[in-house]
Amino acid sequence: MNKAQRNINLIMMLLFSAYAIYSIVYYNANLFFIIYLFWFDELIRNVSMYIQVKMHQENPKIVKEFTKQEALSNVKSRFFFLFVYSVFIVIVFGLFFHLDKDDKDALIRNIHIFMFQDMAFNICLMIAIVREIIEIRAAKLHKYEPLPPFNAMSGHLLTLHLSIIFGGLMWALTSGKFENFSFSLGSFNRYAIILPFFIIKFWVDLYHINHSEKDKTLLDNLQNH
Repeated sequence: MNKAQRNINLIMMLLFSAYAIYSIVYYNANLFFIIYLFWFDELIRNVSMYIQVKMHQENPKIVKEFTKQEALSNVKSRFFFLFVYSVFIVIVFGLFFHLDKDDKDALIRNIHIFMFQDMAFNICLMIAIVREIIEIRAAKLHKYEPLPPFNAMSGHLLTLHLSIIFGGLMWALTSGKFENFSFSLGSFNRYAIILPFFIIKFWVDLYHINHSEKDKTLLDNLQNH
């Protein structure tokens, strides 16, 4: 990843994070908004990865450490993980956590998000799509370079995995549903639940950007950490 590409990725990451946090503060975005947004961001990234790998051209005369077929297999495995996560996120974070009558407004908001009728959510998705379009165009210039090894569970997917686990735990602590297992910060509850996930995601994204070697593509960010 060259300097210009790295700067573009940094700008898009800041735009994505800044607008999502703005939605939390001014549009009362809830935990489902964040977890589902993280999931969609990873889905968009994975589609981009698939396109980049498909564009790659292998030289049959060169023995490869990591083949195009292996890369495609790992990307497809990531799609399977994302499908499993999506079912859990929609059912648990989108529905189960908001079955009480007091959470009716939150449930309606979640339905709007799921149906792409939430403007803040859609804008965040558009930022992620633009980011990956830029990455695909850049990767096209490097389609003859060897593919760096990566597995199905990269840092980004692991971030989503941890967000689901800690998101459920934070809800259990702050929801008040469990009398002997609760913690409350009053009106700051929603910030206490949501913002830590952004801090983790921001750090992971920044790490990938800063540790991308010069003149390599986004595929280099998929290596194990």
